[in-house]
Amino acid sequence: MTLHPQESIEKLVSDTLSVIDSLAAVSNNSDKSLAESRQLCSKIPSHIREGILRVAVVGVIKSGKSTFINAISGKELVQRGAGVVTSMTTRIRKGKKNKAIIHFKSWDNINREIESCLEMFPGKGDSRPFDIRRTQDRQHLRRIFDTIVSACPVTSRGLRPEAVVIRNALDGYRHCLDVIGSDEQTVSFDTKAFDVHKQFTADPAKAFYVKDVCLEVYGKTIDPNIEIADCQGADSTDPAVLGKIFSYLEAANLIVYCISSRTGLRQSDMSFLKKIKRFGLMENILFIFNCDLSEHESLDNLKMTRDKTIQELNFLVPDVRIFSFSALYTLFDALGKRLSSKNKKRLGLWQEDREMTVFCTKEYTRFLAGFNLMFDASRFNLFYANHIERLKIVTHVLAEKTQILFDVFSAGLLDQERARKRLTDFEGSARRLRVIVDNSVMGAVSALRREIESNLKNAFLKDSENINTRVTNFIRQAQIDSQPYKEVVKDAGFKQILYMMFQDFKRELDLFILEQIAPELKQLVRTQEERIASYFKSLLDSYRIDYVTMGFSEDREDDRFSLEMIKEEEEYSRAADLESIKKILGLHLPNQILSPEYTRMMQTNAVTDFSLHSLVLCVSAMMDKHVRFSFTPGLDRAAVKIKKKTLTLMQRQINAYHRSLKQDYFFPLIDAVTRDFKDKIFQRFTMYETLNKDMDALFCLKQEEKNQHLAMIKKAENDIIRIRALIDEFSMDFGAGAFE
Repeated sequence: MTLHPQESIEKLVSDTLSVIDSLAAVSNNSDKSLAESRQLCSKIPSHIREGILRVAVVGVIKSGKSTFINAISGKELVQRGAGVVTSMTTRIRKGKKNKAIIHFKSWDNINREIESCLEMFPGKGDSRPFDIRRTQDRQHLRRIFDTIVSACPVTSRGLRPEAVVIRNALDGYRHCLDVIGSDEQTVSFDTKAFDVHKQFTADPAKAFYVKDVCLEVYGKTIDPNIEIADCQGADSTDPAVLGKIFSYLEAANLIVYCISSRTGLRQSDMSFLKKIKRFGLMENILFIFNCDLSEHESLDNLKMTRDKTIQELNFLVPDVRIFSFSALYTLFDALGKRLSSKNKKRLGLWQEDREMTVFCTKEYTRFLAGFNLMFDASRFNLFYANHIERLKIVTHVLAEKTQILFDVFSAGLLDQERARKRLTDFEGSARRLRVIVDNSVMGAVSALRREIESNLKNAFLKDSENINTRVTNFIRQAQIDSQPYKEVVKDAGFKQILYMMFQDFKRELDLFILEQIAPELKQLVRTQEERIASYFKSLLDSYRIDYVTMGFSEDREDDRFSLEMIKEEEEYSRAADLESIKKILGLHLPNQILSPEYTRMMQTNAVTDFSLHSLVLCVSAMMDKHVRFSFTPGLDRAAVKIKKKTLTLMQRQINAYHRSLKQDYFFPLIDAVTRDFKDKIFQRFTMYETLNKDMDALFCLKQEEKNQHLAMIKKAENDIIRIRALIDEFSMDFGAGAFE
């Protein structure tokens, strides 16, 4: 019977632990290297069980993302229907029962989010921080909303995002008042109350107060190691919404992109896919051509629309993996008797078109096969590859140990004396080598720190295309156009118009940072991490020492076997597992801090300057009837001040981000990798130091006891050979190469 990959790994770990126990019994449980190997192996199964493979389902509004998720789960998990029904990213995992876990924001987070939408708006008349819990502040917020809506409710890209945030905050307040606290709160809805979560995920007003939603779903349709995320519509123009989507996409292992057959590939699709490409996330992406069975008269018409979509996708994705089926038909078919009478009629009408439904069913089956193929390959790389590598290293150490123990128990009197002398000489050399390695590692790492520091400095400050220069050029060239506000400036007032001009400019700058600068920052970090890993790999190669060939017998014939093991260790050992180290340290990249912000003083200066300029114009107009009074010059002068102040603030933030990336991320990472690396190097001495201390006791054993130990060692050696063969077989059966 073929075992599941996780069961296979657990069996390999169990067999390896049995070998460790046998060798520990032979060496009287005094060998630290065996204890370390046992600790390393015993953690592997739990690490695998804790691993999560993340799948992000994305696409523009009304492309069928929520319906697709319901279809593959065979349940109405997330809200679907007319209009915008996905108001936030919803994560779905396997659970022991149906349970919706909702994490609410704290009052401080809520107030900060609202305040970011109020920057440059006329003040309340006091310096207190905004707090939506105060009636007075909510009334002020309502007045701001009314002013924005009456003055300029929409932009060329749709509703003003700040107006949407304020509206949602006001509309959702009374519904969420009782569940919000000074700290973040978590509320669960189990079994019969499970569907209550839809009130928060589908209602944007309530969703504003929610930080995160995770659905735990009972059943066999979702793998225990997978998380599926229903993301918001990708055609949002709000940088905050796009930022949240890309935050999940960067953490995802697979991306499923939904395209509606009703509309085909839209401009908003192309725009979003270009962003995905800039972030370097196109490698593991599948496309769903979501068929609207009521839209297409025939299968040929459907295929024609699909082929056109593929041609357009080829401009961005050279090897398009696309699957054409109806998510809604698949869902209805899975629900069966649980369908409403209305939906049963719809399903019946679709089933009359046999050609179309057979095509969709075959495509859905093909999708599942393709998805599982990518899933299994990704799962191996994510969950198993590192642990297979560790098992290879452990079995290498165990093989070394069996050879040494075999030599010890097989040695005659002359060999025993030679062995004592050799181990004594080696221990002295080892102590000197430890000091040399310690000093040289620190020197080498100092050079690496200087190299990373120099690379960061070049990226942020030096060359002509650095981050600071690109942001500076964008701000200088940006147009803050007062023209759209000319008609409303007299009614709304200068301060309110200044606020909207600033919010428009801030949004454009935030989008520029998200689309152009953030991908470069990610690539910069990725390149430096690869350099750190390769640097320590080179160090490991330079410190590699052939301990095995110091056998006790002068005429041993298995030196070839020793050299093969060393070659295997070179092939499979990894000097630095950066991802594990970052996880242990809780090390994260600095928060995205590149965003303009303003003080009341800035607003006061702009208003004062505008007032003086307007007074001069007003007097001129009164004295000369041919001079017409206009607010435009004052708005233009305010725009110049906004850009000038923004430039100063952004340069300060870029410098702070650069400093934080160096001091709070890369330097602690290098220090942690250095400690881990030195531990690995020094572990090479452990078994020999222990063996030297136990040598007399082992040599003094009676011959009968030695023979018993030799039998155990021989069995351990055979078990190691068998385990290594199984590890290689596992890599062939479940490794990434099997899924190409």
